[in-house]
Parts: sequence; C-alpha cells; structure tokens
Amino acid sequence: MRTLLRDKNGEVPAMLGGVIALMVAIIIGILVYYSIIAGVIPLSTPGYSSNALNNTNTTANTVFTLAPIIAIVVIASIILSVVSNFGRNQV
Repeated sequence: MRTLLRDKNGEVPAMLGGVIALMVAIIIGILVYYSIIAGVIPLSTPGYSSNALNNTNTTANTVFTLAPIIAIVVIASIILSVVSNFGRNQV
C-alpha cells in the first residue's frame, strides 16, 4: 500500500482523489436537487409547468441512476490499472 501511495508519476493518488470528488459531487447533487424540487409547486392548471416538472423529475431520476454506475466503472478502471502494474518496475 505504501508503494501504491508513493507512485512516482502520481497517477493513482490523483485518480483516487478524482473518484472521491466524483462521489461527493453525486451525493451533493442529489441532496440539492431533491431539496429544491420539494419546494417547487406546479400551477393548479395542468399544462406546461406540470409537464416540465414531470420531465425534469424523469431526467433527474435517470441521471441519478446512471451516476453511481459511472463511479463504479471509474473505480474498476483504477483497480485494473493498479493490478496490471503489479510485477512491473520492481526495484
């Protein structure tokens, strides 16, 4: 683990920092969106506002479903890059 964090190129710690930032951004985005959307009251007459609100909720649900999958793929790519480097550059 120490050699992993003392990477001469600094690639692995930078990737880990990026993944952590991505996950924090996903969590903050979800919290902010659902805090704001709870306060939005559509007009009493059905029309453009209710359609826009429904479309926004549908899109947000899709994005928030795909965002953790993207984070998992990034983590898997980091693991694969670390595993592929085992046995190389042994001093």
